[in-house]
Amino acid sequence: MNILLLTQFFSTTRGGGEHIFSLIAKNLAEKGHNVFVITNKIIDEDYKVHKNVQLIFVAPTLQYKGGLPPGFVDNARYAINAIRAGLKVIKKEKIDVVHSNNFAPSLAGSILSSLTSAPHIIAIHDVFSLCGRNYWKQWGIQSNVSRINVALAPFFEKLMVKIRHDCIHTVSEATRDDLIQFGARDPIHIIYNAIENRSQEKQIEIDPLRFVHVGRLVFYKNLEVIIKAISIAKKKEPRIKLSIVGDGPYRKTLEKLVKSLGLESNVEFIGYVTSNEKMEMIASSNALVFPSLCEGFGLVILEAFSQSRPVLVSNVRPMSSIVSHGTTGYVLDSHDDAIWAEYLLRMSSNLQESSIMGKNGNKTLDSLYSEQLMSQKIIEMYSNAIKARQDTE
Repeated sequence: MNILLLTQFFSTTRGGGEHIFSLIAKNLAEKGHNVFVITNKIIDEDYKVHKNVQLIFVAPTLQYKGGLPPGFVDNARYAINAIRAGLKVIKKEKIDVVHSNNFAPSLAGSILSSLTSAPHIIAIHDVFSLCGRNYWKQWGIQSNVSRINVALAPFFEKLMVKIRHDCIHTVSEATRDDLIQFGARDPIHIIYNAIENRSQEKQIEIDPLRFVHVGRLVFYKNLEVIIKAISIAKKKEPRIKLSIVGDGPYRKTLEKLVKSLGLESNVEFIGYVTSNEKMEMIASSNALVFPSLCEGFGLVILEAFSQSRPVLVSNVRPMSSIVSHGTTGYVLDSHDDAIWAEYLLRMSSNLQESSIMGKNGNKTLDSLYSEQLMSQKIIEMYSNAIKARQDTE
């Protein structure tokens, strides 16, 4: 097959959806398919791709800003330039299917599909408008957030399920249910995320008193509950630590909370790290903590499983479906900092229990979230979309 992927960010290191699209491209290319990717060039990103993957960069060049989405003007420029480039690629390379990731790429993909015979698949990882009544208001009060994006984002989320597409690709039953509530129609393909096999080859010493969080620092990651839990746990175990890896518009708010609770010696903000450094930090921690209130999937959970570390998550789908309570980690009340503190102390005093759950997580990764399984289902989705389009022509 000849496949055209549309995504503004194309990265193996930054962002869950972006990582998945780079992984899709790699796996398709390794199976002999030809993959063309229309993307924005990201400053300081190192692009290394398979020989069967061709990157087509269009304006504007972007800078990764702590996980913040591109602004309205950048989105519009990408959509226009992706349509121009896409028309040439579809005609020249006889593209079989177009697969788009996120708002502006999906708009471009729908127009390309209307102008050509290529079927169009939209990838939707989350439905943020259903993440609480005040989601967009809370998003807007974070540092350096575009007010235009805040105003237009709910409209674009609604638009995504209405514009031309042959099917929707999503990553969990939870997001599928949200999409249906949001007005989306079948076919909706649920294809679980996967990660590359990145198990540690060297022995890494585990610090039973250190827990780690990895992700964008945005309000819905709910890191307040962990920071407050550390404050409670510190009374019984003064040496307990939390390492926060990543950056984002909510960092200043979290730093103020840490300072107000006198936790400067217990909570550290690491910022960005390399992929290898991230994996080493996860591998050397007691467990990953992931108290998010809203996720389409939570790719970092799989990264923890790959390092045989357990995960503590909020009792919110789909995280509560990926982590099995007491088997691969713990599923806890998202707002009860006392409960989180209780389990942090429990795990810090019983590293053997953490290690057993971590090994169980690694087995879960192999059986349910493998690259091979994701790749197989992606190809099946493409084949179904192509056949359905041919049947209607």
